[in-house]
Amino acid sequence: MLLKRLFILATPLLIAACATDRDANTLSESEAKGRAFAEANCASCHALEDGVSPNPNAPSLRRAANRLPDWAVEASFERGVQVGHSMEMPVFVFEDDDIANLLAYLKTLKEED
Repeated sequence: MLLKRLFILATPLLIAACATDRDANTLSESEAKGRAFAEANCASCHALEDGVSPNPNAPSLRRAANRLPDWAVEASFERGVQVGHSMEMPVFVFEDDDIANLLAYLKTLKEED
């Protein structure tokens, strides 16, 4: 009986883990690196995809990706992420391909027309 209850409780978690792994495996190397950068540097304030952001004033990255044109996001990253952010936004120093990788990840979040 206990084993049956554990199985019933664990099944949704296992299904979610499989779906997450499948989604992660569909990303290119650049997109995956961009997602890893976002997890390390953005997730403390922004929800990575949909959902509620830890900072109520910070939109999810999916919402931000769909709200701003690509050129504005790229220019913002090149200046250290300033567009649309308040004084609480940290200034980033990007390494070699961080901007290209982050842009590649954000493009995966855009809703297609």
